[in-house]
Amino acid sequence: MALLSSCDNEEVGAPPVIERVRFTDPASADTSLTQTTLGSVLVIVGQHLSSTQYVLMNDYRVSINSAYATDQHLIVNVPDSVPTVAQNPNVPNTITVVNAFGQASYDFQILPPAPIIEQVSSQYVKEGQTITIFGRYFYFIESIIFPGGVEATDYTAASNGGTIRVTVPAGVDPTDGDLVVNTQSGSSAATLATRLYDGEGIVSNFDDKVNFGWGIAPTNITNSTPNGVIQPLDENFAMINTTLPENWGWSNDKVINLVDWGGAQIYPTEPAEEYSPDLPLADFVIKMEVAVSADAALFSGIQLQVWTDNATEEVSVNIELGDFIRTTDGTWYTVTIPLQDLRGRTSGNPLANYGALIAGNAGGQHQLRVVIENPTPTPVPVVMTIDNIRVENTKIR
Repeated sequence: MALLSSCDNEEVGAPPVIERVRFTDPASADTSLTQTTLGSVLVIVGQHLSSTQYVLMNDYRVSINSAYATDQHLIVNVPDSVPTVAQNPNVPNTITVVNAFGQASYDFQILPPAPIIEQVSSQYVKEGQTITIFGRYFYFIESIIFPGGVEATDYTAASNGGTIRVTVPAGVDPTDGDLVVNTQSGSSAATLATRLYDGEGIVSNFDDKVNFGWGIAPTNITNSTPNGVIQPLDENFAMINTTLPENWGWSNDKVINLVDWGGAQIYPTEPAEEYSPDLPLADFVIKMEVAVSADAALFSGIQLQVWTDNATEEVSVNIELGDFIRTTDGTWYTVTIPLQDLRGRTSGNPLANYGALIAGNAGGQHQLRVVIENPTPTPVPVVMTIDNIRVENTKIR
């Protein structure tokens, strides 16, 4: 590199001096950095650097290559193993150069990685609603942008960088982009977790599209729970208010079976390009919002089963609700079930495509059943509400 093309006569026995830090790009030769991200390549500018033995970044020892050292320049990599505030809130935020005659330290911040959104508490959002974003590296936040390019103005990030509580601003358009967290380290990537509910794919919202067949009492399609422990997202929901029998025990009170007994299709088929029968099931998920009021310790291990049937057999999949339900205080969470995980109860085989899911059974009905299962040895009293059961194509956006 040009910055190492000449060799300087170094004063014998001199400790290092750090004057500034910059990137390797020659266009940045006159700049001075105060921070960077993991994985960066830096040039330390100073004096007496050719005899450097090692460099400390936040007290983590970084090896050097003497071929990239002159008296006035030292090129170093910032490895991913350098600790940041994400691992230790008390990191010194310094770079230290050490040689046989002494050392020099320089105030410099190594930023954590770009933020990662792992879950949004509820992907069904309304203006003024408070939701929680779960993930990693929520430090030094610069902005939170909702679909439609709307910036949030009211939010609080946890000191451990793992959550953000944010109030949904006005003007959000779920069809226009994803939820994005921007920090000094970069921006969160678009994933299935960052896509807000856009109104498509409804099987049942328990309001104008119900499709309820059997299971819970019809009066449990309601907008209220005992003592108001769970508040509605929007009008009605389906409520499971029962004690879940232990050891997989059965009760209709833990079942929501959706069907049109006349044989009408309950699964979405429009827009045709999103719900084509030929599309692979790997493109689809079932989502729903779920809220729970229960003893948190007892609720651990409770599962949600999605079931349907076709002309030859029943198919189902179980998921751990604890993977989505972070609290059992009545907060709404979005639960996601990949349809490619459905398996035939007799054959063990997956369904071929979306058309196999929506084809219906031998009697001409199309069913979707949600069952709350308790595999533990202890009965579990629970009030649980479910809303906005839908099928989403994850490949469209």
